Amino acid sequence: MNAYQKEVWFTIIMSAIFLVVGHSGLLFAMFPTDAMLFGFPVMYIVPILSGWFGVLILTIIAGAIGNKIDEAIERENEMKRAEAAEKKSSEGVN
Repeated sequence: MNAYQKEVWFTIIMSAIFLVVGHSGLLFAMFPTDAMLFGFPVMYIVPILSGWFGVLILTIIAGAIGNKIDEAIERENEMKRAEAAEKKSSEGVN
């Protein structure tokens, strides 16, 4: 799989994960609970914490992985340029 395909799949998967983490409050709207966490009702504190810290952590992870994929794309582009230049120079010799 080339780097462009990896980037597309990475974007689709991370978008889905961001949607789940950022909208976890909908889970508590469908299944309400009376549990408490840190002195707050779970149906309020969990969506806030996952929305703030979950998205922050996912953003850091997505940035790191995205940078690696961008570097792989650059390497592939360099290889293609080198191959094209080599092909052009070999055609010019004949």
